[in-house]
Amino acid sequence: MWFPGCVVACWWQVEVALSGDNLGWVYSVMWPCFAVFGVIFWWHLVHDDPETLGSRGLRRLQQAPHEVSDVERRTLSEETITLAEEDDPELAAYNAYLAGLARADSTQTQKRR
Repeated sequence: MWFPGCVVACWWQVEVALSGDNLGWVYSVMWPCFAVFGVIFWWHLVHDDPETLGSRGLRRLQQAPHEVSDVERRTLSEETITLAEEDDPELAAYNAYLAGLARADSTQTQKRR
């Protein structure tokens, strides 16, 4: 009923605008926009899977078994970093700097204990 109602309202506002009320032209453009919005909303309502959206989708992803183990993921990311460092010496220097900071932080933490 939404789309036909918007079409009827648009036709009515065109008639109002043609009778001399200039504000009717604004409404005659607004009602087709509402109709398109309603169609888009309906399309998403029908075709979106609620299990993949919002908090349900996030929970589902968090509970899904991981296909790649943490060791494999770490190895893959180390390989990716190594390949990137080969192409960019500044990146390699920055990563070496960060690794040095991490080593210094871990030795400071161990001394405090």
